[in-house]
Amino acid sequence: MATRIRANRNAIFTRLFGGSIAVAREYVAAFLIRCHVGPNVLTFLGLLSTLTAAVLLARGGGDLIGCGTGESFYAFAAAWMIILAASFDILDGAVARNSRQISKLGGFLDSSLDRIADAAIFIGILIYYLNHPEKNHARLLAVLTVVALTNSELISYFKARAENFIESCPVGYWQRGERIAGILIGLFCGHIGTVMVMLAVLPALTVLRRLIFAARQIHRLDKNLPLLDPA
Repeated sequence: MATRIRANRNAIFTRLFGGSIAVAREYVAAFLIRCHVGPNVLTFLGLLSTLTAAVLLARGGGDLIGCGTGESFYAFAAAWMIILAASFDILDGAVARNSRQISKLGGFLDSSLDRIADAAIFIGILIYYLNHPEKNHARLLAVLTVVALTNSELISYFKARAENFIESCPVGYWQRGERIAGILIGLFCGHIGTVMVMLAVLPALTVLRRLIFAARQIHRLDKNLPLLDPA
């Protein structure tokens, strides 16, 4: 347990804001439990919010926020829908835990729908650039968005696959919270293309790190050697 806690320090976003978010989460979760709202309902509401954000991203994810030429409020609205989806994602686990409704089905739905949600965000941005070839470097940004989507899915896949053989594979800085935070900053600033460049490059290092870490751990298991500390 101590090893896992130390490894979780890699999540920068969680480390900076986790304490305040956790306090608010518990209060809201208690209210939802009193209203008899189940965790799976929150999970599906989170997916619905993300799909709505994806539609907004496809319409104007790369626009500047405003009413002028080339400006719109699609990116602004999409950002807030992503924040809403993240809120549901934070709350479903708290509601399940505090109401003692934790189940294998709930865990499966939560992790699986997160992958769909991640893909929807990137696909929305991809459609935007495909529909706006007049934007600077639109074709390149469309390709980089696909690479960013691939990185996002591989980070989660490598972790899930590795944990079939080892207890945990939490290494790497570009976890889901960091990726979502980057996308939100890009939307509010009107520079989602810059974020796609960043997410096409930097999370690839997390993919590589998880691959190497898992391979080394599994090799040590095969040789009956002590496992490495993820921290």
